[in-house]
Amino acid sequence: MKWIIYTDLDGTLLDFKTYSYKETQGTVEQLRQMDIPVVFCSSKTRLEQEVYRKAMDLQFPFIVENGSAILIPDGFFDFELSQLDLPQSLTFSQIENYTVIVLGKSFHEIREVIEGARKKVNIEPKGYKDLTLEEIIQLTSLPSDAAQRAASREYSETLLEAETESKSWDQFLEMLNQQHLQCISGGKFHTVMGKGSDKGKAVQILNKLFRKEYGEIKTVGLGDSANDLPLLNAVGIPFLVQKPSGQWEAIDHPSIQKIEAIGPQGWNLAVRSLFNF
Repeated sequence: MKWIIYTDLDGTLLDFKTYSYKETQGTVEQLRQMDIPVVFCSSKTRLEQEVYRKAMDLQFPFIVENGSAILIPDGFFDFELSQLDLPQSLTFSQIENYTVIVLGKSFHEIREVIEGARKKVNIEPKGYKDLTLEEIIQLTSLPSDAAQRAASREYSETLLEAETESKSWDQFLEMLNQQHLQCISGGKFHTVMGKGSDKGKAVQILNKLFRKEYGEIKTVGLGDSANDLPLLNAVGIPFLVQKPSGQWEAIDHPSIQKIEAIGPQGWNLAVRSLFNF
C-alpha cells in the first residue's frame, strides 16, 4: 500500500503570515526519505509552488490555482496518460518538463472573456494583468520577486474588489457563467477560473494515476480553509488545522479530524500521528 499526502500551502504547510516552511521542513524530509509523495494542492501558481518544491527537494506532481491544473514531472509515471479513461473535458499540454492536465481554462481564454464582459456592462474590475508590478506589491505586501510569481497566473485571473452589490456586477458574473467560468469571492480579491477547476476533482484524477502506478493507495489531506473542503472530501484521511486565531474553519464534516494546533504545528502533529517518527 502506498501513502499519498495532499496538502494545502498557505496556513497549512506554510506559516500563514510569513509563508515560511521551516517548521514543517523536517517532517517533509522524513516523508521524502520514505518515498511518500507530498502533493501540493493550492491556489498558488506554478512558479510560486516551484520555489517550495525546489527548497524541499520534492519531485512529485502538484495541483495549482485552486485545482485548475495538475502538473506531472516528465517520466514520473511509468505509463502514458492516454492509457487511462480520463474525462473528455480535460485538455493536455506541455510546459517545460511537465505534462499538464488542465481542468479549467487557460489564462488567455479567461482574460478574453473578462475583457469582453467588461465592455458590455458598466463595470471594469481590474485584474493582475491590468496592474503594474509596483501596484501588485502594494496590494499583496509581497517582495518584488514573489509578487511577480503570484501574478504569473496560467489558469485563472485575480480580480480586485468590485461593487458586488450592483446590477452591473450581476450581469458581469452571468456573462462569465455563460462562457463556463466561475468567480469565487474571497473578500478583498476574486478569482475567475474555468468551471471544471476544483481541488477535489484534481485529487480524484491524481488518485486514479497513483493507483495505476502503485496499486492500493491510502490518501491523506490537510487544509485550513473552506476552499480546502473539496480536497478533504476526496481523501481517505482528512485533517483540518487551526487558523492563527486558534479556531477552525466552520466546516461541518464528520470524517474530518480537527487538529488542536495552528497551521504548520498542526500539520506536523497530523502527519506524525500516522507514522512512527
